[in-house]
Amino acid sequence: MIKTIQATALAILAVVLNGCGPPEPVPAPYFIPNPPYPPQPVDPASVEPQQPSPSADTGIVPSPTPSPRIGEYPLARPTSKPNEVVSPYEPYHTIDISGFSSGQLARDPSNKRIFRVP
Repeated sequence: MIKTIQATALAILAVVLNGCGPPEPVPAPYFIPNPPYPPQPVDPASVEPQQPSPSADTGIVPSPTPSPRIGEYPLARPTSKPNEVVSPYEPYHTIDISGFSSGQLARDPSNKRIFRVP
């Protein structure tokens, strides 16, 4: 009798443990403070101006954001830490600019847009 109770308990335990799976993966956080890759240097002569695309609903071309002149790029904001700047583009990541000198063009790794190093 004890052996049948033990066998039944082991069978129930095996069924319960077999139904258990690994824990659900934790979703990635919404905000990522820094991109995992450095900015890329950009040659100003090889960059083509970005053209606005027509709106699918109205067929109207949206007006581009005003820039001082064609070929000029916004200046990143320096931070209190050396070799770090805040991107002039949303989501305004902090970017490590080690190896860049003042005035050079760099590409924001999170949105692939070009900015000028202060």
